[in-house]
Amino acid sequence: MKVFVTGANGFVGSVLCRKLLNRGDRVLGLVRKTSDLSFLAGIHIQKIIGSLENSATYSAFLKDVEVVYHIAGAVSDWGSLDYFRRVNLEGTRKLIEASAANKVKRFVYVSSIVVHSHIGACDLDEESPQLETSFPYVQTKREAEKLVMSYHKADKIEVTIVRPGDIYGPGDRVSLLKMAPMLEKGMMGYIGGGKTIGALTYVKNLAVGLVLAGTKKEAAGEAFVITDGSKISWKEYFKALTEELNVPAPRFSLHPSIAYVIASVLEFIYRIFHIKKRPPLTKYLVTHLTKDFHFTIDKAKNILGYKPETGFNQAIKETAEWYKQVVRDNKEN
Repeated sequence: MKVFVTGANGFVGSVLCRKLLNRGDRVLGLVRKTSDLSFLAGIHIQKIIGSLENSATYSAFLKDVEVVYHIAGAVSDWGSLDYFRRVNLEGTRKLIEASAANKVKRFVYVSSIVVHSHIGACDLDEESPQLETSFPYVQTKREAEKLVMSYHKADKIEVTIVRPGDIYGPGDRVSLLKMAPMLEKGMMGYIGGGKTIGALTYVKNLAVGLVLAGTKKEAAGEAFVITDGSKISWKEYFKALTEELNVPAPRFSLHPSIAYVIASVLEFIYRIFHIKKRPPLTKYLVTHLTKDFHFTIDKAKNILGYKPETGFNQAIKETAEWYKQVVRDNKEN
């Protein structure tokens, strides 16, 4: 099968590309001209240099493609609504228009469980409420979901939406490479004691779910939550991770109300002085970490036949080993 992956060089995209290649698929990957391609070293995909904003750079390569996996996007808890809309909504619009024009069979859109607004509960599912939100990332993910599903309803292209939770694993340059040094120095703490339940999603398990979303006939027109399905608190997650890294677990905790005030002040200062860099603490992050946010994966199990292949302990071990290898490589260089 010929498939097209956006963000192929990234954390999730590179793992998916390997999974698809192991299936025997022919993989085309969209990467930006300035992208770090180290995660694609040693794997044989056809790299398409282009950007979501300019469909002319990739449209011709969609001919005879059966499945598009749209992973690339703006993923952050900080930034303007205009920025997120330009990437997450308009970039998606151009890609699905080009996909439909080239008669691609299936368009798999990688969204997020955060479209459900941090309700604060366990055993949520795909039909759980999507309450009003002020967070641009959440808002644009919802808008993009509605956009792609409108193409499905108009019979222009089959669409399947995948909503991962908090993704972790080897290759996590966004979170782990920043968190681990802070853990080593004892500079990282919990919010609310780390007691809330998250929606952990090991990157290799996510890749399993994405392949199923792109290949199962029954997946067309549906949205699926893909997580590990486990009920693990943030304190349990960091305890396991720090034990594997052989560093101290977080030793202090901020009360949620205090953390929210600090985040609000930081955001105000960053906006007043037009600081583009992300604040060290944001209201989004505090909200995310202080409410239970766990989802059942029954729908994915029943319709896709999804089953997480890697358990939590093994996933943490592989994650820590990757980080330790990065540290060793940096010391040698």
